[in-house]
Amino acid sequence: MRFMMMVKANKDSEAGVMPSEEMIVKMGKYNEELMKAGVLVDLAGLKPSSNGFRATREASRGSSTAPSPRPRSSLADTGSST
Repeated sequence: MRFMMMVKANKDSEAGVMPSEEMIVKMGKYNEELMKAGVLVDLAGLKPSSNGFRATREASRGSSTAPSPRPRSSLADTGSST
């Protein structure tokens, strides 16, 4: 079984502001513990919600608020190259 950890977005994260040096060090230590335990699968990040779109489906018609001309290309994109 796999789990994905997510951190709730805020004004700074949506604007692309990097976390504090202290937070980066703490997360690095945590990630290292996960690697040593053999449970870390991937460290790919998600793109900001400003790069996404909302898809809805009502009855037999679907709609999208996608900013791109190809909304069906991907519902989720982690930015990972794997």
